[in-house]
Amino acid sequence: MTKKRPTIGRTFSSSPLSNISTDNYRQIFTLSSGKKAVFMFETIPAEDIAERSFVSLATNGRDQAGVTEESLQDIIRTIRLQQFFPAIGRIIDGKIEILDGSRRRAAALICHVDLNVLVTQDDIDMDDARKLAADIQTAKEHNLREVGLRLLLLRDSGMNQKEIAQSERLSPAKVTRAIQAASVPEMMLELFPVQYELTYPDYKFLLDIDEQLRLRSLELETFVDSVRKQIKTIYNASELVSDELKNEIIKSFRHVLDEILAKPGKQAAVVEKLWNFEEKDKYARKRIKGRAFSYEFSRLPKELQVELDRLILHTMKKHLSQ
Repeated sequence: MTKKRPTIGRTFSSSPLSNISTDNYRQIFTLSSGKKAVFMFETIPAEDIAERSFVSLATNGRDQAGVTEESLQDIIRTIRLQQFFPAIGRIIDGKIEILDGSRRRAAALICHVDLNVLVTQDDIDMDDARKLAADIQTAKEHNLREVGLRLLLLRDSGMNQKEIAQSERLSPAKVTRAIQAASVPEMMLELFPVQYELTYPDYKFLLDIDEQLRLRSLELETFVDSVRKQIKTIYNASELVSDELKNEIIKSFRHVLDEILAKPGKQAAVVEKLWNFEEKDKYARKRIKGRAFSYEFSRLPKELQVELDRLILHTMKKHLSQ
């Protein structure tokens, strides 16, 4: 049987958990809706964490793709000995959804140690769960991309950027920057061991590269493979601190891009913008290369797609039917 590790340090009540029995410990939280929820202390054995718990971006807000062993060193150093703060979770379909503490969960999985969680059986709706996760956030602040991924969920639900800004109490400029950061292809970000070091100019630079590759009809995967090879040439990479390594990787991206731009390319496609959008990842454009042409659309409403399909089919029948 796995021995329960004591929890010490600051907790969510006036008395530290280390000074009381955790067997029947409970904490009551008042939710944004005014409802109250009772959370009970529970320890998930190391071998059960992956199966019994999960993390949802919609509520937790943490991009799990960016939670790497390198980015968790601050927690890994201590969690083998003790977990200072319990994670917070709710029961969904028999499993524990981690509302706060996804980095602690990831570190526990890596170190194969138990995970302490305050869990509620009470019914909490999505809005209460998301706001509770933000209110009790005890870990590292969400980076710009993680904020953007959460905002994209709101936009996909039908909210426009002005409504998102008002709902999340963010400036329109912050919403735009966050969504741009969230629009950077995951394939590019996987090359950064510690994504928390990335700043808005870094995200903007990567997004601009992706746009240049698309305009030149170049494969992103091929480009990323070239950058990966360039990264391997970084001198003493393992000895660099995270922000220095990030800067060197950005230089690798720039080096590979410069090589591509310096090559005499094939006939470049001419891209004509059909509509101006505020969002960086939304577009409507026509691409012409020689005698071939195509129309490209991104993140437009389904209704518009259906209408365009109808008009295209009607026009082709009108001009091509004999």
